[in-house]
Amino acid sequence: MTPPRTWHVWDLLIRLFHWSTVLLCSLNGFVLEEGSRPHRLVGYTVGGLLLLRLLWGFAGSHYARFGQWFPSPARLRHFFRRLRDGHHPYYLGHNPVGALMILALMTLLGGSVLTGWDSLADEAWLEALHGTLANSLLALAGLHAAAVLLIDRLTQSDLLRAMVTGSKRVPPDTQVEDHR
Repeated sequence: MTPPRTWHVWDLLIRLFHWSTVLLCSLNGFVLEEGSRPHRLVGYTVGGLLLLRLLWGFAGSHYARFGQWFPSPARLRHFFRRLRDGHHPYYLGHNPVGALMILALMTLLGGSVLTGWDSLADEAWLEALHGTLANSLLALAGLHAAAVLLIDRLTQSDLLRAMVTGSKRVPPDTQVEDHR
């Protein structure tokens, strides 16, 4: 049996952004007191990380660039057509549905940062919106984690390990949809 091929997919900045965001959002969602100074500092840090990620989406490595994985209608149609035909398409980077999830998570993250900004804290409707966005972000992050585990099982790509090491395993005889 041929061992799986390994491809370096996610660079260090992407992995640090991912795991720092997981940690910081978990702290703000489950540990730190809402509105406290540490909660606000964590929120500002997340905002800075998000700005860095947005810049890296245009200037970063191949799989970090938005153009590589942006979920265009054509990419989504191709993905769903392959699923309909009984094939689970294998992507080194994000598949089109995963890309939609990433865009949704980044949008909720940005909305949470903006509505939680200290200078706007006196607006009751913004505070309520901030809570809704933050809770939606945590719920979507949970769905994202579950989807990663499911895709891991379907494709045998070891996604969790890849988000730590940066390298993704490609099982033998697997057709890759988005290689360079």
